[in-house]
Amino acid sequence: MTKRRPSNKKPTGVNKSLGNALANDRERTRTAHRRAKYEGEYELENPALMDTDKPKEKNVDSITDQSSLDDFLARAELAGTDFTAEKCNFHILPTISEVHVVPTKEDISNNVELQKKYSHKLKIPRRPPKHMWETAEELITLENENFLEWRRSLADLQEVDGLALTPFERNLELWRQLWRVVERSDIIVQIVDARNPLLFYSEDLSSYVVESGIGKQNILLLNKSDLLSTEQIDLWRKYFERNKLDAVFWSALDEDHADECEQSTSSAPFIRTTEKLVDYFKERGHVSQMPAGRPLVVGMVGYPNVGKSSTINRIVGEKKVSVSATPGKTRHLQTLIIDPQVTLCDCPGLVMPSFSFNRSEMLLNGILSSDQMRDHFGPIDLLSMRVKRSTFEKLYSVTLPKPADHEDPDKPPSAHEVLTSIAFMRGFMSANGVPDCSRAGRMIIKDVVNGKLNWASAPPGFDQDEYDKLSSAEYLTIGTQKGQSSLAQLEKRHLLEGDNARCNYLDKGFFSLGGKEVHIKPARQEQQPEVDGSKKHKKGKKMKLRNVYGHLDF
Repeated sequence: MTKRRPSNKKPTGVNKSLGNALANDRERTRTAHRRAKYEGEYELENPALMDTDKPKEKNVDSITDQSSLDDFLARAELAGTDFTAEKCNFHILPTISEVHVVPTKEDISNNVELQKKYSHKLKIPRRPPKHMWETAEELITLENENFLEWRRSLADLQEVDGLALTPFERNLELWRQLWRVVERSDIIVQIVDARNPLLFYSEDLSSYVVESGIGKQNILLLNKSDLLSTEQIDLWRKYFERNKLDAVFWSALDEDHADECEQSTSSAPFIRTTEKLVDYFKERGHVSQMPAGRPLVVGMVGYPNVGKSSTINRIVGEKKVSVSATPGKTRHLQTLIIDPQVTLCDCPGLVMPSFSFNRSEMLLNGILSSDQMRDHFGPIDLLSMRVKRSTFEKLYSVTLPKPADHEDPDKPPSAHEVLTSIAFMRGFMSANGVPDCSRAGRMIIKDVVNGKLNWASAPPGFDQDEYDKLSSAEYLTIGTQKGQSSLAQLEKRHLLEGDNARCNYLDKGFFSLGGKEVHIKPARQEQQPEVDGSKKHKKGKKMKLRNVYGHLDF
């Protein structure tokens, strides 16, 4: 008979937490009863199910991609749909549903005309006018309805055959930040990347600014202009003049280079100092005609990671806004007083819907974070079509495999060749002993975003090859070809899965000058005399065929 253990009077461990949970549950039940009794609310069937916690904070995280389930739940929340289970008669749904798809013309090689046809639906969401609501609850309801209708219109565009809609901002809270910035500001400055300005420019945003109030102005600020040459800046200046867009080139250049750019771009000002930029805002905003005591409010709007916060910190003269290489660092609008006449308003970065580019394009331009990239071959394939083979070799000190004899000598390298060569040269190896292509892909994309590997888009109507020749990148003129030994190691290990590597290896074995070999095994083997001693004579030991003829394996 075993000894009986004494019971613990005070619960410990899991038992103690269980008691606390029961006590908290009773307290929530009493609180729910008091609210329903004294505040005039309806009587709950189970008051314990009532949420008595503090209201949750608003979600201001950028949301560009959603799964089908998350997208369905987000739309249901905006529409106020209730998913209460009800027992009713069931019916069988038809297996074939009617889907109305607008067909495209087969004789058109591109979908430019199709994009123009549906461009009127590609808009940003608007805030409801003030005459349509009186209370805050009515405003929130109208905002949810308008935003849901906007989401439905974009969903209809995705069903059109031939149109590819890019990821866009799906968080209503971030669009509310944009609405507030537009309402407060007298001048809206769209900050874009000078390497590809039209990619970041939203024409519908300019229209919304004009609709929001009389006297509001739009300015296009081309950041990172130091990555362009003087000739490239002059070409973009002429393009903006033809399209009647007020453009300002802005960058942190030295004084000599800035003076040279200002002389060649007199119509479109090239501004380097913050004093000149603030004076330009005052001139456009007619500060002298502003009412006394009211400053000129300048709103900074644009895509993520185009340099809005960096520009504001440079104008202020100290770090007032957090800066990060990760897109979407700014989450709330912030106002900063420059002087008694000018106030800056920083808006969170927003990804506008567009037809003109895909996900790989967004990764190469820094709109989407490279740390969240899943497919690293797509962006590098797109980059290899734009950047020459010699550029990769000189910048990363590697030697890429040459095209085969039957291929075009100007054929761009594949993403596998670029990533494998660079990863092997940098020592990015996985646990299996093969080059880590994903790590090399993230490094290359970050080099493109930071300007180390520079590529700029040409203005519409100008040849891209001629535009690339005007680039002022240093790696195009210096550097030597390196990496021959690493290329030989990759080919020896069969890590380059290209047609050229296979053809060269096959030709080398077929056209070798070595004589023919015949392996003869005698029918009767002579017995070797036994030798005493501890020394083992293994000179004539048979070896496995896979080791003897390993060089013939393919």
